[in-house]
Amino acid sequence: MATATASKWTVEFLAHQATLSDPLAESLIKEVALTQEFSNLRQVFIQLETNQSSGQFEGLPTALKEYFTQNNELPSWADPHKIEIAQKVFAQYGPEIALILNYKALPICYSCKNGAKVLSSTGRLGSDASGTSKMMRRLLETSQMVINTMAPGGFSPTGNGIITVKKVRLYHAAIRFFLTDTKYNPTGWDTNYYGLPINQEEMAGTLMAFSALVINGLSKIGVELTEVEKDAYIHCWNIVGHFIGLNPELYPENYQQGWDLGIAIVKRNYEASADGKYLVASLIENSKQYFFTSPLISGIPQYLMAFFLEDVSQTIGINLTETLNIESAETTLEKIGGKAFLTALNIANDIEDHSKIVRQLIAKYSIEQLQTLAKHYLHVNQVAFFIPDSLAQNWKMN
Repeated sequence: MATATASKWTVEFLAHQATLSDPLAESLIKEVALTQEFSNLRQVFIQLETNQSSGQFEGLPTALKEYFTQNNELPSWADPHKIEIAQKVFAQYGPEIALILNYKALPICYSCKNGAKVLSSTGRLGSDASGTSKMMRRLLETSQMVINTMAPGGFSPTGNGIITVKKVRLYHAAIRFFLTDTKYNPTGWDTNYYGLPINQEEMAGTLMAFSALVINGLSKIGVELTEVEKDAYIHCWNIVGHFIGLNPELYPENYQQGWDLGIAIVKRNYEASADGKYLVASLIENSKQYFFTSPLISGIPQYLMAFFLEDVSQTIGINLTETLNIESAETTLEKIGGKAFLTALNIANDIEDHSKIVRQLIAKYSIEQLQTLAKHYLHVNQVAFFIPDSLAQNWKMN
């Protein structure tokens, strides 16, 4: 387990970052909003989300078209060798990473009151009247962004990574705009209580949850990466940070700094909230509906969360499963199945050659989860959830 060390991520530094947003993307959204009706602007985002063709930017307002077609070069400090190493890690362990994102990274994000409020307020998580899970949609969008950036060639001129991240940056700016503008959000946004929506600290926290804390999750299931591989993975996510509008002073130089940054942000921001508990409950319910459908395994999501959150909880000295009310959403049958699964993981972790055994225990669920996501996205949106052939072959997907 990584340990917290003295670092430059002080409370004062992070508190200042929490007051900063993303002026470039915000000015773009404001410019477009002044010339577009709300319904038209909403159509812009629908077009960006569903159109995967090369002509996806045709018909967009000029400012948005320029945003997507310009400044798409990698930063000067980007290291092609490190990118290649990190993307090879993803090619090998992608399904496991997807599982860890869902049951470690997302719950950690939900444990922070302010970030959870933003996610809950966007109205995109939970279930709508038609029964289509909006939580599933969120998982699809998150998984697609990770695949587009971390797939081999994702940052190349022919890859989808850079454009995908720039779309997310624009979504962030739009969310800030609509939550804080009383014309579109008459109830207002309590900045004093909830902070600035999707501020620099929250963006950094999310990127660390998706990178350093994911690496830590891999070690929990017996995947021991080298320091070179860990640092390269962090480097790739710094590139994501570059295109998503993260301040360079929030880029960790290596894995240890990334872990320290992630821990410092969680420690400063964790707080039990109705929004965080609701989001976790929605994620658990979504998992039962789509991934763990049998009563004998329907308790696994809660135990996966407890299993993956353990190291972070121990490091910050707070039980995040209690903060998120994770264990209360169980029936007796779910407890039996979940505890059996967790016991198997822990026993396997005590065996000397545990990596192969643990990976076999969760590989089935990891790959089935990605396949379910892909089929659901195609059925609901009539758009393919894109997984490159090379990755699909590596992961033995049908």
